[in-house]
Amino acid sequence: MPLIGSTAYNTAGIVTSLVRSLLNDAAGNVYTDAVLLPYLNSQYRRVQRKLANTGSNLFITDDVLLVVKAIPAAQQDPGTQTVLNDATPPPNQLPANLLAPSKLWERPNGTTQDFVEMVDLTSHGGLPSRLQGSTLDVWEWRSDGVYFVGATQDTQIRLRGEYALPDLTGAQDVILIRNAQEALAFGTAAAAATPRGSELGVKYDAAAEDSIEDLVGFYVRKQQGSGTRRRPFGSRYYRGRPGRGGGW
Repeated sequence: MPLIGSTAYNTAGIVTSLVRSLLNDAAGNVYTDAVLLPYLNSQYRRVQRKLANTGSNLFITDDVLLVVKAIPAAQQDPGTQTVLNDATPPPNQLPANLLAPSKLWERPNGTTQDFVEMVDLTSHGGLPSRLQGSTLDVWEWRSDGVYFVGATQDTQIRLRGEYALPDLTGAQDVILIRNAQEALAFGTAAAAATPRGSELGVKYDAAAEDSIEDLVGFYVRKQQGSGTRRRPFGSRYYRGRPGRGGGW
């Protein structure tokens, strides 16, 4: 018996083929891939938002490495801050699909030292007013950028965060949500049928919502099988740097 290659992920073409069947256009005379792709991407983002709102770890990416440039001596001041965002010159700009960072680590750029976790002050009053030192120590997420007090040397950071999945651009693109073909196909069919006055739009939108709920339920149950350990309450506040004369 021959071995057949398989994958847990579907392609955009598999979904658009199902959409054409739902819309009685299996031959693709009206609903070509080019016509359906914008509707499919809209539904793809809809499913992502639903899953993200449940706290799904599907969108977590780690080991994004960037460099925060040193603050020049003439600009070192307690009022100085520096930022990484999507307008930062390459290669140190934030990825355009970053939704929000969750953790950052740092080490002197160009070294092989271990990364040291930094303290997130986003929900704790923002960055302190202090003169730049040799390390960044703390960070804050605001206005779609990661802000730092800055350091006197170039610093490499490792960023972990939640990222939106890339839009689909063609039939061969992989859909990075497992077992989502019905949720995507029903929603895409509803979106494509509605502008043309078809009564199928309402019917398929309800079917899409049911399929999305089933998909969300699957991911929620999957995560419930993973144990979590909360940090002690005191660890949420910056009172110095671990291992550098202070505690959490």
